[in-house]
Amino acid sequence: MKKEKFIKFLKSNFIIWAFIAIAVIIELTGVCVTSYKFYIRRPYMLISLLALFSCVLFGIKNQRGRYWCSFIILLVWFVLDLVFIVVFDMTGSTFDYSMLKLRGDAMAILEGIPINFVYVLVCGIIISLYMVLAHHYIPYAPKPERMVHRAAVASVMALVLVFHGGMAYLENYKINPADLSYKLTSGEDGLYTDRGIIGNFVDELYRAAFFNRVALGDENELESAIYSSVNTPTEKEIVFNADKGAQQVFGAAEGYNLVTILGETFEWFSFMHDLVLNDELYGAYPGGFAKALPDKSHEEIENILRKIYPNLYELYDTSVVSLNHHSREKTDISENHTIIGNYPTNSYINYDFPENTIPYSMPNILNALYGVESYSWHDGNYTFYNRNIHHENALGFKRFTASEQMAEMYPDTFTDYGWSQGEHNLDGDMIESCKKEMFPADRRFNTYITTISMHGQFDYRANFIPHYRMLESYGLIDSYVDKNGSLENSKDPFIYYAAATIELDRAIGIMMNYLKNTDDLTRTNPDGSHPKLIDNTLIVLFGDHNAYYQGLTNDVKNLPAQPGRYDERNYTDLFRVPLIVHVGNQTEQVKITKFTCTTDVVPTILDLLGIHYYNSLSYGQSIFTDDESILYSRAYNVFITDKIYFTSINNIRWQDASVDETYIEEVIRPKAVELLTKTSLVNRIFYYDFLSGDRAQTYYSKLTELNS
Repeated sequence: MKKEKFIKFLKSNFIIWAFIAIAVIIELTGVCVTSYKFYIRRPYMLISLLALFSCVLFGIKNQRGRYWCSFIILLVWFVLDLVFIVVFDMTGSTFDYSMLKLRGDAMAILEGIPINFVYVLVCGIIISLYMVLAHHYIPYAPKPERMVHRAAVASVMALVLVFHGGMAYLENYKINPADLSYKLTSGEDGLYTDRGIIGNFVDELYRAAFFNRVALGDENELESAIYSSVNTPTEKEIVFNADKGAQQVFGAAEGYNLVTILGETFEWFSFMHDLVLNDELYGAYPGGFAKALPDKSHEEIENILRKIYPNLYELYDTSVVSLNHHSREKTDISENHTIIGNYPTNSYINYDFPENTIPYSMPNILNALYGVESYSWHDGNYTFYNRNIHHENALGFKRFTASEQMAEMYPDTFTDYGWSQGEHNLDGDMIESCKKEMFPADRRFNTYITTISMHGQFDYRANFIPHYRMLESYGLIDSYVDKNGSLENSKDPFIYYAAATIELDRAIGIMMNYLKNTDDLTRTNPDGSHPKLIDNTLIVLFGDHNAYYQGLTNDVKNLPAQPGRYDERNYTDLFRVPLIVHVGNQTEQVKITKFTCTTDVVPTILDLLGIHYYNSLSYGQSIFTDDESILYSRAYNVFITDKIYFTSINNIRWQDASVDETYIEEVIRPKAVELLTKTSLVNRIFYYDFLSGDRAQTYYSKLTELNS
């Protein structure tokens, strides 16, 4: 009798069991297509959600109602998972609550949505089968047993809610943005294998609501920590210019103008066939120009590329080049890294703190010490990333100028194509139109330029037709046209990317030509003439992140999307991007081969300018020092050097063969702890705008005294 009742219980609730099974399959399929693993390490939040929905279904006392309710839940579940899979495919990162602030910007630049075919196919078939078979089963299914009383369902639901809340607490109770030391041992993957897609989504909502609050703590202790450490000037001597001989790094560019250029999605392979490290070819880019010119030697390919990209090569040959430089961030974070040298966790400062006072930003430091006015330029939208407010209010630029203003100011030379027309604005047109304002001859200047021509996606652009013709003239198109001989329908994004790089090269050429041929009216030579602007200008060009759009970096470097699946070369080579520093009229190339990252840019600039600063708020260090930094990626929740890639010491996702326990304990752990300590300090400062008002004036006074 009991057996019969149990069987009847199973049959009468068949729709609920099917719902649970299909929800689990949907979730595991989503995890699989994003992380290549068919499991969830901590499914507690997912289990509690399934239990909660099951209680709701148990409370419905007819099969048709259960059917439609479960179908709607599964459909919403499917769509939510699909959205987060698309976000992951576009950005490489799991959803976090702060991403909601970027939704407007994301839609503004969206050209195509990378729908995951495997996920849609598998889940679409399963949901369709459920819809048909369950609907067919309804007339034959026993009515739900009255023994499952509503009071019992309510009691179970109450227990489930308690369990759900308990799981939310246990998953997040260690989080303390004012003390980030827990991150070093958290053990998270940083993938959807941690909690699942829906579990991660719900967990992020709880985290944002209850666990991300920062405690200010002892104000005196915080203020003391800010001024606790001062940078050590780099006394190393380097030959930047053969005519000048060896110069000490610290102060080598003292009194110089500063131009910082964020090259959107700028990679070495955009204009180089291969990297040469230790006088040997590295074999870094088999899917780049080597694929386009398979029958030519490295020397032959380089000779061709030097004709296509003459300005980038000239800069490369006569600059400090950091060949082991890495970025694992998004544009806005890399931008802030190279202006203020740090970034808080669990927030997007352009939106969360756009009117904070940041006295240690490069514009504010140069203004406080020398009265230099700083200007920011970007040939993208004025409001994108909230730059129109953040750059002028928080970062200290006197004015931020974007494409809308350029089109009004220079209608004859600058066209604002806009994303809606499927084009990108031209960096060369921006520099040509604005060069007199960007590089004024009658005052010392600090100019920050963010480019856009190389922004993904990498598709055919009508305004790049002259660049396609140039590539074609050197035999670089044939490998990329479709079977009908049309470049416009090419499925390989590399050739579009290579054409976009020609536009960046054109912009660099316009800038360098202007600086070389324009008199610096603020200085006078002994003979009464004026030196050229280039003689007293420090130029920094860097890539904000790798070309992750359409998997281009993975294809060109022949590296997988996930660590642990490739043994021949460093996984972190995926994130190796250019950093080029040109000191005045530099003539000699200087190669830096140690690991560097985006947070090293500000300390490097201050080192060359000969400025002492409080480095407790600086995550990096000058690239000229012998010590190496470690990068913590706020966007991807990982720690990176060129030898290791980990979300915590307990979860190392990739490490070089040379890495052992001693290296981790003596090198990596101390650096990670120091970085987390600084980040905890920065969190407290940002969340409470701690360096505003009188404290900002105190900072400027101390900084001036430090440099007196």
